[in-house]
Amino acid sequence: MRGYEYIAYGGPEVLRLTQRPDPGAAPGELVVEVRAIGLNPVDILQRRGAFRFTSPLRVPFVPGNEFAGTVSAVGADVAGFQIGDRVFARSDKGRLGALAERVAIRAELVAHMPRTASFTTAAAVPLAGTTALQAVTRALAVTADDTVLITAGSSMVGMFAIQIAAATGAHVATTASARNTAALRALGAARVFDYRQHPDHEIPGTYTKLLDLVPGANLRSLLGRVEAGGRLVSVAATPTPGSIRHDYDMPAWRGFALDAALSVLTAPIRRRARGRSITYQRLSMRPDGADLRTLADLVDRDALDVTIDSHFDFTDAPAAFDRIEGGHALGKVVIELEP
Repeated sequence: MRGYEYIAYGGPEVLRLTQRPDPGAAPGELVVEVRAIGLNPVDILQRRGAFRFTSPLRVPFVPGNEFAGTVSAVGADVAGFQIGDRVFARSDKGRLGALAERVAIRAELVAHMPRTASFTTAAAVPLAGTTALQAVTRALAVTADDTVLITAGSSMVGMFAIQIAAATGAHVATTASARNTAALRALGAARVFDYRQHPDHEIPGTYTKLLDLVPGANLRSLLGRVEAGGRLVSVAATPTPGSIRHDYDMPAWRGFALDAALSVLTAPIRRRARGRSITYQRLSMRPDGADLRTLADLVDRDALDVTIDSHFDFTDAPAAFDRIEGGHALGKVVIELEP
């Protein structure tokens, strides 16, 4: 089969299209004939080697964090799926592999696609949708009584989070560039602040819940936007102890060393949050087939709009990566394969 590899850590030049062995379905696994792959900023970070300390992946490896396609093989001990089913998934973090014609994946991470969605639309949902769902409904536990601030509302996670939070009845504000104001209001944001005019320490108002989606954000300033007793959750800041230890299989000594280092690095912000009676955590989403089923239902009920920025042919994947790396995509960049 054809598949892309990162042959080293580095820039765009390390992405290579090559021939790879077809995967087989081990017990508990499915093999999926891939029809569409969603790209994300994390694909760029993985290419640069940002997670090389925690991740077991060693170059060369096949990237790709989310996909949609049809089941082509079913392993032993798998129930609920059969050959030909249309499915979507967020790849196993320690395995990836979506940027290929076929991928093997644990069945527990897979769900049937939304009935009303194309492969392209379905492939745009798993990573950002699961992140937004886990952040809004669990980590932040947003309710109708909350006022919620979501930074970087025009990111894919941001657009999903706005819709999920607004559906609870909460008052939702967000930050974005001014040109995206109308689009984000249509998704449910009551207020949209131009991030160029309102940096972290000048965002108007205070909020009971805050979701930070901006790498390098000033967390001390964002804490100032959260009311005492509220919650601040980041998916982009330095991981807090325990937040990523179980994302990958790693020796116990490495897990302890990782948590010790993260404890030191994040001590100032955690201490400051406690001093203001604010619950702070860095969320690392967990791939979950059950969450995908929830998202599929939202799409089918027309309760979750999926914005597609652009789509590219499989052989044109480098151009799709360029689109992501340029930082100007509004919505998902998707790579498509013909059946």
